[in-house]
Order: sequence, then structure tokens, then C-alpha cells
Amino acid sequence: MKTPLSLAEFSPNGLQTNKIFTTIFQKLRNITTQEEILQAGVEIIHQVLQCDRAVVYSLQADSYCKIVAEAVTPGYEEILGITIKDPCFEAGYIEKYRKGRVRALENIHESGLKPCHIKNLEKIDVKSNLVAPIVRHDRSLYGLLVMHQCSGTRRWQQSDTEFVLQVANWFVDRLQQQQTQAELARQLENNERTSQVLASIAKQIHGAKTVREVLQLGVERARELLNCDRVIVYGLQNRNMGKITAEAKVSALASILGSTIVDPCFEYRYRERYQQGRIRSIPNIFEAGMTECYVENLAKIGVKSNLVAPINWDNGEIYGLLVAHQCFSFKDWQDEEIKYLQEIGFHTGLSLSKTAVKEQYQAIETGIDRLSQVKGILDLAKAKMEESEQPMQNTSKILVEVNNLNRLLEREIEQINQGSSAQTKKDTKLIQIITKKLIATTSKLRSSLKTVDTNGERVNTILSEAIAQIDSEEML
Repeated sequence: MKTPLSLAEFSPNGLQTNKIFTTIFQKLRNITTQEEILQAGVEIIHQVLQCDRAVVYSLQADSYCKIVAEAVTPGYEEILGITIKDPCFEAGYIEKYRKGRVRALENIHESGLKPCHIKNLEKIDVKSNLVAPIVRHDRSLYGLLVMHQCSGTRRWQQSDTEFVLQVANWFVDRLQQQQTQAELARQLENNERTSQVLASIAKQIHGAKTVREVLQLGVERARELLNCDRVIVYGLQNRNMGKITAEAKVSALASILGSTIVDPCFEYRYRERYQQGRIRSIPNIFEAGMTECYVENLAKIGVKSNLVAPINWDNGEIYGLLVAHQCFSFKDWQDEEIKYLQEIGFHTGLSLSKTAVKEQYQAIETGIDRLSQVKGILDLAKAKMEESEQPMQNTSKILVEVNNLNRLLEREIEQINQGSSAQTKKDTKLIQIITKKLIATTSKLRSSLKTVDTNGERVNTILSEAIAQIDSEEML
């Protein structure tokens, strides 16, 4: 046990008190938790005031108090950690202590305390006590700093009270500092977690291959983070019309995906505000001061609370709105949730711009490929048709030959009719030769005409097939 410090060392003007107080608390700089702060304080009081017990009562609900720190002289009962139900500690006393009341009792049996209170103190051998409040900076009462004298009665000095109040003030300062540091640590941890979550979501959204996939990932991830009933993308089409282009919802809600909404209340100035980054958080649509028609439009799809963030293209122009809906209850949107939706809307817009350009480029490439394929089809059809033209050319030559043979035959017959018998014999022989040749040529013509007819059908087939192929390519 540490060597006690006597109050006799304190000078009347308090300078020595402050010096000792400062020296003691310089050793406590490494204390960080609430439990360590309170325990250090009661140990210091126990050492400096040489009392038998020093404790901190933390006020709980329904008149309960919990002993959260204790320093006690060996031989007396330890009460650290116990919870005490004290019906005698009336609400009026709480208010008095909150206002700074300090109570020093030399003898609990001569103090006017209620019998039930005296009985509770007697259980732990208390004969005298000193009570000081621990009042937070916001004027709320954290609890009580209580010193017990058990070995006998004690007349508490003014210096005792001043010292205890100094410790109580130190408690408040350190507890506030610890709370601030803990909140800051939680905030940093939350910010880091938020950054990690958003970075993961941004990576998923930017990895999407199509505009549709970008929008769907945006609404799905937003609904998961906000744990709300529905998230939609409202794609703005003109001043007062939009279309639901993506949706993620709980199964109990009817889908509104693909719905076109005409909203005369969505004035052009709101469009410009959202384009400039406006975020709107509405815990209760019926108490938000919105126009009646706007409230009616939201109520039609079951909305009670909503949160709205813009989705802008990378050139700053607005694509639409990322909207979270709470439908089965009202929701007070938290700062973290607002940040989530805002960031998802931002990354959705960036990815949307990149993906839209990619889709346009792919459409151009696909168009070029289609033209190339169509050209190939036409070139092939042309070559096939040129092959089919050869029989037609052969048939034309045979027709010329037949025509010439007919003329020659007609001329010979005419000469026979005009000539002598000797000449007739000669011409008749020639006619026979011409006739045989004409018969052979006619046979060749008949065969050629059949080929031409077949090739005519082939040409029609080639053209039909080419047209069918071109049509199928355009449908891809």
C-alpha cells in the first residue's frame, strides 16, 4: 500500500494542495478507460483523506446505483460491483445533487437520515460519510463520489470537501476526454469501415459491363447498406417525366420497374439543384412540407420515408436520381446512410458514363462487322450469278447458229423451186446436210435451254439466300 499523504501538509491557501494534486495526477496520464479513471480517483482520495472507504456510485435506472470503483481499508467489506436498490434516494435528491449539493455527515445516526438509509449504511459499517456529485459538462448527473469512515465518526473539514470536489471535477474532465477520444476512435473506425465498404462497392460498379448492370448493382448495394425496403433509379427524361430504370426491393412490395412517372410537381429548378449535388433526407413524407401532388405520388407506391441522391454523368449533366424508400415504417436517415447513398450515386454516374461510351463503341464495331458480313454475302452471290450467266451466253450462240441454218435452208429450198432438175439434185443433197446440222443444233439448243432454266431458278435461290442472310445479320 502506498504511503498516506496527510492533509496536514496542505497550507491554508491551498497552494500545497494544488501542488500535491498536480504531482499525483501527472502520474495518471496513461490512464485511458473509464474504469481506470474512476479507480485511480478513489484510490487517491482514500490515500489523501485517510478515510476507510471511497467509492463511486453510478446512477442506474429505477433508483438503482452500482458501485463502479472502490478503494477500501483492509478488514472492511468490499462492495465493488454490487448494485443497490435505494428507495430512500428520492428523485428530489437527484435533482439537488445535479445542482451541486455536497453532504457531509459526521454521524449517520444523528443526521436525520431515514431508517432504511441508515440500515443500508450500517450493513457496510459506515459511521460517517461525505457525498459529492459528479456532474457532467452538460449538467447531467453521472453519479456520486462517496467517502466512508467506518472506524468511528468523523468531522469532515472544508479542505476535505474542496479536495473531493477537485477529484470530482477531474473525473468529469477525464471522462469527457475519454468519451471524446472513444467517439473519435469509433468515428475513425467507422470512417475506415465505410471507406472499405464503399471502395468494394465502387470496384463492383466500375467492373460492370453494361449500363443495365451498372444501375442494378447500384440499387442492390444501396439497399443492402441502408437496409431499407426499396431502392430505385429514377431516370429523368424531361422536365416532369421519368422512368424507373432499376429497382431492388423486399419481396412484399410490388415492382415498379419500368414505370413511367409524370410528375408535374418536379419542377425544373429541382432538377438543377440535384445536378449540383443536392441530397434530400425525408424521415416522414407527410411532415416534410412537400406539395400535395408529390406526397400523393409517393403514397401510391407505399413510401413513408425517402432519401434522394443524384446520379450525374461525368460531364456534370444529370442522368437521374438514386432514391431509397422506407415503406413499412418511418425512418430517420443517419449521416452514415446519407453518405453511403451519395457515394454510390456518384460512382454509379461515373461508371454509367464509362459503360455508355463502351456500349456505343461496341455498337459501332458491331455495325462495321455487319457491313463487312453483308458485303461478303453480296460478293459471294455475285460470283455465283456470274457462274450462272455462262449457260445463257452459250444458248445465245446456239440460237444464232440455228437462225443462220434456218436462213440457209430457206434459201436452198427457194433455189430448188426455181432451178433445173440437175441443180435440184445437187441442192437437195445440200438441204439434207443443212437439215441434219439444224436437227443437231436444235437438240443442243433444247439441252442449253434446260440448263438456262435451271440456272434461272438457281439465281433466284442465290438472291433469296443472300437477302435472308442479310436480314439475319441485321437482327443480331
